[in-house]
Amino acid sequence: MPDTRTPRAGPRRRRTAAPADTVAIGVETDDHAPSELEAAVLAAASGYRFGEIEVPATIARALERMGFTVPTEVQARAIPPLRRGEDLIGQAQTGTGKTAAFGIPIVEKIEPSSAHVQALVLTPTRELCVQVTEEIARIGQFRGVRTVAIYGGSSMDKQVEALKRGAQVVIGTPGRVLDLIRRGELRLDRVNTVILDEADRMLDMGFIVDVETILSRCPRQRQTALFSATMPYAILRICDRFMKHDPAHVTVRPDLRTVETVRQLVYFVAEQDKVKALIELTDQFGFDRLLVFRHTQIGVDRLAVTLARRGKNVAGLHGGLSQRERDRTLAAFRAGKIQFLIATNVASRGLDITDLPYVVSYDIPEDADTYVHRIGRTGRAGKEGTAITFVGEWDLDAWESIRAEVGATVEEGELDLYSAGGG
Repeated sequence: MPDTRTPRAGPRRRRTAAPADTVAIGVETDDHAPSELEAAVLAAASGYRFGEIEVPATIARALERMGFTVPTEVQARAIPPLRRGEDLIGQAQTGTGKTAAFGIPIVEKIEPSSAHVQALVLTPTRELCVQVTEEIARIGQFRGVRTVAIYGGSSMDKQVEALKRGAQVVIGTPGRVLDLIRRGELRLDRVNTVILDEADRMLDMGFIVDVETILSRCPRQRQTALFSATMPYAILRICDRFMKHDPAHVTVRPDLRTVETVRQLVYFVAEQDKVKALIELTDQFGFDRLLVFRHTQIGVDRLAVTLARRGKNVAGLHGGLSQRERDRTLAAFRAGKIQFLIATNVASRGLDITDLPYVVSYDIPEDADTYVHRIGRTGRAGKEGTAITFVGEWDLDAWESIRAEVGATVEEGELDLYSAGGG
């Protein structure tokens, strides 16, 4: 039935909804009378204040639609230097609001009348790629900003088609972005902003060489911002190599309070006895599904092989696996087809598995942030959970530092390793 409503005053919004499997992500809207706040925003010639930050009317209208009224700490601290065109190093966890922290300056800078790619955001996973694309699309919905998500495991032809239709902001995973660059389907010669989101996860997943290659294909006179929960040496090397002198620094510490529904246990176990300890705890707790964290990919693979030889149903999860392999492994673990999932920190952020009762840090977490995020994989949605940490003979100082920073109550468990079986 045709729409016979009288057109309203104010800007019209394009209907940009796309088929479910496409990569051109937009925000579906309809014509409606502006709310009082929207009308006030549109009438304000100088823009609108998002907390202490003044933003254009079109962005203010989008933020109001999204329910954003007060900027988070990372937004309040990162938006001003990004607006000034400074390079930026941001240390912030997932959930701190960092997408809008770089999304708002990107949208402000975009020239909607130009169809070429003006901003590039690199993300480690397709899930984060889609999430970031959707949020930037919402922020830019009243400016006519066109976003495209490109990632592996999806139709390349559809991604190429979306790029040819014109996109000002491309959000993608490094492997697929580099592939399209080499095929000549993605041109970055007019990009003025590059964002590396969750750079440490890209490092853990083996994407850093691809990231460096992509950065070398972008104009030298660009703005570069990097966001990462941790700052290992390889990430700092990228900052030194690809950023201008004296970039802005923003560090936002997460709330390190642990979930009250999670029981926290620590076992002081010599490195050579950790396998025995894990088997003993399996007998004690009757693990039906257990997420076990290790530092490295090789550590994951070695422990998985050891447990498999002992007849355990086990799989590994780390950045050395393809996206399809990771998805298949997670699906099997969620379905209860895998008892032990051994993972690097790539699984400690963004991994949402309901009814996961137990998590074990086989290797002590690198810092308090990692500790909180690891144990946060259990005890979700108000359910009870148990988080166990192994502390080896060389880990005592690191453990005391984590305990002091987190300030949580941790019980000290006891084990009878002599009855746990061979080493």
